[in-house]
Amino acid sequence: MIRAFNKHYRKAIDLLESASGSEKIEMAEKVMEWFHELPEEYLLSLALFFNEVIDDLGDETLEKINLRVKRKKREDKEEEEEEEQEQEQEQEEDEDEDEDEDEDEEEEDYEEDKEDY
Repeated sequence: MIRAFNKHYRKAIDLLESASGSEKIEMAEKVMEWFHELPEEYLLSLALFFNEVIDDLGDETLEKINLRVKRKKREDKEEEEEEEQEQEQEQEEDEDEDEDEDEDEEEEDYEEDKEDY
Protein backbone atom coordinates (compact mmCIF):
# COMPACT_ATOMS: atom_id res chain seq x y z
CA MET A 1 0.00 0.00 0.00
CA ILE A 2 2.80 2.39 0.90
CA ARG A 3 4.62 1.59 -2.36
CA ALA A 4 1.50 2.51 -4.34
CA PHE A 5 1.12 5.71 -2.34
CA ASN A 6 4.78 6.64 -2.86
CA LYS A 7 4.47 6.00 -6.61
CA HIS A 8 1.48 8.33 -6.87
CA TYR A 9 3.12 10.82 -4.52
CA ARG A 10 6.12 11.07 -6.89
CA LYS A 11 3.75 11.52 -9.85
CA ALA A 12 1.94 14.29 -8.00
CA ILE A 13 5.21 16.08 -7.26
CA ASP A 14 6.21 15.84 -10.92
CA LEU A 15 2.82 17.20 -11.99
CA LEU A 16 3.01 20.10 -9.56
CA GLU A 17 6.60 20.99 -10.37
CA SER A 18 5.91 21.14 -14.09
CA ALA A 19 2.61 23.06 -13.73
CA SER A 20 2.13 26.81 -13.86
CA GLY A 21 0.33 28.65 -11.05
CA SER A 22 -3.00 28.65 -12.85
CA GLU A 23 -2.66 24.94 -13.68
CA LYS A 24 -2.01 24.16 -10.00
CA ILE A 25 -5.13 26.09 -9.04
CA GLU A 26 -7.14 24.28 -11.69
CA MET A 27 -5.90 20.88 -10.43
CA ALA A 28 -6.74 21.82 -6.85
CA GLU A 29 -10.24 22.92 -7.86
CA LYS A 30 -10.80 19.63 -9.71
CA VAL A 31 -9.65 17.64 -6.70
CA MET A 32 -11.88 19.63 -4.35
CA GLU A 33 -14.85 19.20 -6.70
CA TRP A 34 -14.15 15.48 -6.83
CA PHE A 35 -14.06 15.30 -3.02
CA HIS A 36 -17.41 17.10 -2.81
CA GLU A 37 -18.97 14.54 -5.16
CA LEU A 38 -17.73 11.50 -3.23
CA PRO A 39 -20.09 9.71 -0.86
CA GLU A 40 -19.37 10.31 2.82
CA GLU A 41 -18.26 6.75 3.48
CA TYR A 42 -15.60 7.08 0.74
CA LEU A 43 -14.27 10.26 2.32
CA LEU A 44 -14.09 8.63 5.73
CA SER A 45 -12.35 5.61 4.22
CA LEU A 46 -9.82 7.90 2.54
CA ALA A 47 -9.23 9.75 5.79
CA LEU A 48 -8.62 6.50 7.64
CA PHE A 49 -6.29 5.37 4.84
CA PHE A 50 -4.31 8.60 4.98
CA ASN A 51 -3.98 8.30 8.75
CA GLU A 52 -2.57 4.82 8.24
CA VAL A 53 -0.16 6.06 5.56
CA ILE A 54 1.02 8.87 7.84
CA ASP A 55 1.66 6.31 10.59
CA ASP A 56 3.56 4.04 8.19
CA LEU A 57 5.66 6.91 6.83
CA GLY A 58 6.63 7.89 10.35
CA ASP A 59 6.61 11.56 9.40
CA GLU A 60 6.01 13.49 12.61
CA THR A 61 5.45 16.76 10.70
CA LEU A 62 2.23 15.45 9.14
CA GLU A 63 -0.93 15.89 11.15
CA LYS A 64 -3.42 13.05 11.04
CA ILE A 65 -7.07 13.66 10.33
CA ASN A 66 -9.08 13.80 13.55
CA LEU A 67 -12.37 12.02 12.94
CA ARG A 68 -13.78 12.46 16.42
CA VAL A 69 -17.15 14.08 16.35
CA LYS A 70 -17.43 17.22 18.45
CA ARG A 71 -20.88 18.00 17.19
CA LYS A 72 -22.66 16.68 20.29
CA LYS A 73 -20.77 19.01 22.58
CA ARG A 74 -21.41 21.94 20.26
CA GLU A 75 -25.09 21.09 19.97
CA ASP A 76 -25.37 20.76 23.75
CA LYS A 77 -23.67 24.13 24.22
CA GLU A 78 -25.88 25.74 21.60
CA GLU A 79 -29.00 24.30 23.24
CA GLU A 80 -27.87 25.53 26.65
CA GLU A 81 -27.18 29.00 25.25
CA GLU A 82 -30.57 29.08 23.55
CA GLU A 83 -32.27 28.03 26.77
CA GLU A 84 -30.40 30.72 28.70
CA GLN A 85 -31.39 33.34 26.13
CA GLU A 86 -35.02 32.22 26.31
CA GLN A 87 -34.94 32.41 30.10
CA GLU A 88 -33.43 35.89 29.96
CA GLN A 89 -36.08 37.00 27.49
CA GLU A 90 -38.82 35.56 29.71
CA GLN A 91 -37.37 37.36 32.72
CA GLU A 92 -37.24 40.61 30.78
CA GLU A 93 -40.82 40.12 29.64
CA ASP A 94 -41.89 39.36 33.21
CA GLU A 95 -40.13 42.50 34.41
CA ASP A 96 -41.80 44.52 31.67
CA GLU A 97 -45.20 43.10 32.64
CA ASP A 98 -44.52 43.88 36.29
CA GLU A 99 -43.60 47.45 35.34
CA ASP A 100 -46.75 47.74 33.25
CA GLU A 101 -48.84 46.46 36.17
CA ASP A 102 -47.12 48.89 38.53
CA GLU A 103 -47.80 51.77 36.14
CA ASP A 104 -51.45 50.71 35.84
CA GLU A 105 -51.77 50.59 39.63
CA GLU A 106 -50.15 54.00 39.94
CA GLU A 107 -52.53 55.43 37.36
CA GLU A 108 -55.51 53.93 39.20
CA ASP A 109 -54.23 55.33 42.50
CA TYR A 110 -53.78 58.70 40.87
CA GLU A 111 -57.30 58.63 39.45
CA GLU A 112 -58.71 57.65 42.85
CA ASP A 113 -56.78 60.42 44.57
CA LYS A 114 -57.93 62.85 41.94
CA GLU A 115 -61.57 61.90 42.56
CA ASP A 116 -61.11 62.36 46.30
CA TYR A 117 -60.19 66.02 45.76
